[in-house]
Amino acid sequence: MSTSLTIEQWLAGMVDFNLTESTVEAILLNNQVASGTLAIMVSERQRDLCLADLYMWLATSSSSKGGEYVSDGGWQHQKSAKNVVDRAGLRARAQMLYKKWDSEKAEEAMVSMVMRNLY
Repeated sequence: MSTSLTIEQWLAGMVDFNLTESTVEAILLNNQVASGTLAIMVSERQRDLCLADLYMWLATSSSSKGGEYVSDGGWQHQKSAKNVVDRAGLRARAQMLYKKWDSEKAEEAMVSMVMRNLY
C-alpha cells in the first residue's frame, strides 16, 4: 500500500466511478475517519466499513451519470458516462464486509429476491 495515499484517494481507487467530494466526506464522517488521513493510518476495520458504505451508496445511487464535455479555444476534455450495473454484486460485497466486522448494517445490505408466477 502506498504510504502517501489518503483515505479519500484509496476509496476512489477501489471503484470505477466518479465520486463527488461530498459523498466521500459523508462516508468518512459516518465512520468517524478524518478526511486527509493517510490510508495506511486508518484501521482495516474502518477502511472496510467505509468501502462497504461506498458499495451501498453505488448500489442505491442513480443508474447512470452523464458524461461531461468541456471545450475552450481548441482545448477539449471529456469525462465518460458511468453506469452502475451490478447492484446485487455491490450489495453482496458490502454485506460481506459488514459481516466480517459484525456490523448492524449487514442486514440492510441483504439482497432479497421475490419470485412471482409470470402466468
